[in-house]
Amino acid sequence: MPGTGGSRMKARNGRRPGGAGSVETARPKPMRTEILDAAAELIVREGYDACTMRAVAAMVDMKAGSLYYHFKSKDEIVEEILNQGIETLYARVAGTIRDLPKETPFARRLSAAVEVHIASLVGKDQKYMHVYEHLPLVIKRRSRKMREKYAQLWHDLFAGGVASGEAAAGHDLRLLVPYFLGGLNRVPEWSRASGASSEKIAELAVVTLLDGIGARQ
Repeated sequence: MPGTGGSRMKARNGRRPGGAGSVETARPKPMRTEILDAAAELIVREGYDACTMRAVAAMVDMKAGSLYYHFKSKDEIVEEILNQGIETLYARVAGTIRDLPKETPFARRLSAAVEVHIASLVGKDQKYMHVYEHLPLVIKRRSRKMREKYAQLWHDLFAGGVASGEAAAGHDLRLLVPYFLGGLNRVPEWSRASGASSEKIAELAVVTLLDGIGARQ
């Protein structure tokens, strides 16, 4: 595979795997994954414009021309990062909801989903998630199919609350879901400066949605 030079296959002690005195090491990442990781790191660290094909190739120790063997363009790389990020987010939120006991109240189910969503966006190890906040709006609008699938997960969550009588009926979920998710997706822009935990932000989001902020009479 292009770009997989000897430096990638060396063990951490400088010896190649399988040789005398060698130590067992983890298998290297597939080249496509290395490229995606490098591009995501570059976007988060230096911005979308800095993520050129040449810059990404340099980060993975590959000739710029060889990068086109794996991806046709920078846009294709970014779209793959977005898709994988959303797929991971979907799996985590869906898994969290699925693992809750069936009798779990709607407010708790919503809070758990919000907490996982926020934690995935701001967690230090979620590199692909961090990319989203650094992209131009026109780029964010791509990966529509995966975004619609993720939105449907939240639509079903809210619909379940309405069906159980725990959430008020009459609201158009086609408007409520993107409104709610849009607010959650902006959390990384201010949460780090505030120092608030994912749990605290999730609690605030759920309380303000379900109870409102108006003073009780």
